[in-house]
Amino acid sequence: MNTLNRIGVFDSGLGGLTVLDAICSANKGLSVVYFGDTARVPYGSRTPETIIHYAEQDVRFLLSKNVEAIVVACGTVSAIALEALKQEFPIPIIGVIEPACDAAAKVTKTNHICVIGTQATVHSHAYSDYITSRYPHLNVSGIGCPLFVPLIENGFREDDPITKLTVDRYLSPIRNTDIDTLILGCTHYPFLYNVIQETLPDIQLIDIGVALSEAVGKMLPLPTNISDNFVEYCFSDRETGFKRFDTEHLRNLPNGPIKAINIETF
Repeated sequence: MNTLNRIGVFDSGLGGLTVLDAICSANKGLSVVYFGDTARVPYGSRTPETIIHYAEQDVRFLLSKNVEAIVVACGTVSAIALEALKQEFPIPIIGVIEPACDAAAKVTKTNHICVIGTQATVHSHAYSDYITSRYPHLNVSGIGCPLFVPLIENGFREDDPITKLTVDRYLSPIRNTDIDTLILGCTHYPFLYNVIQETLPDIQLIDIGVALSEAVGKMLPLPTNISDNFVEYCFSDRETGFKRFDTEHLRNLPNGPIKAINIETF
């Protein structure tokens, strides 16, 4: 396969920027179109049929921008719609589930892994199905955390008391269990990495953005030059939200044009 000149990355909102940040950190010379579907976030509370419909529109938009491969920087879409996307579109499409599960399997000592994600992701059993099929000796638990994405999209930071209380409410049940590895099964969740680690100090966290960025470098023939990355940022609503968004966890994103697009036309 020839070197790819242009890739697309999409998410239901701003969470996929954590994946993009990790990809840009690990690779140089990339031309990227990022799409965040901020008009319809979150996806995790939608039906599978709606999630697939939204994801297909997202891919069609990125294809209109002449991308040559697509990274699904969304745990919900990866869990619900990835296979449908691969069947419909003749282009390399990579999701977050397999890289994250493989990373978790490498580090667990107790053989008990927990996955947190949106309700749609947890109910799909996509993470647990992959882990138990590939690593049958491992146990997998799942916890739906539906309030995490709205908190992040609305600018609640890690040190906000509401954020801390919400994280504790969802994750305190796995304290003092034999779970030693936690997959952050939504690309929004790395924005809560520090507060999650404070809540569960003895548990190893798996950032699916980091795991995915490593897989992208292995699976796609990306440029090997040392030129700067270029990113075009596209959003279906609130394009100015990116400008004021907390950048503490986004240190490697290059500046680039920010555009609003009408995703319903795709």
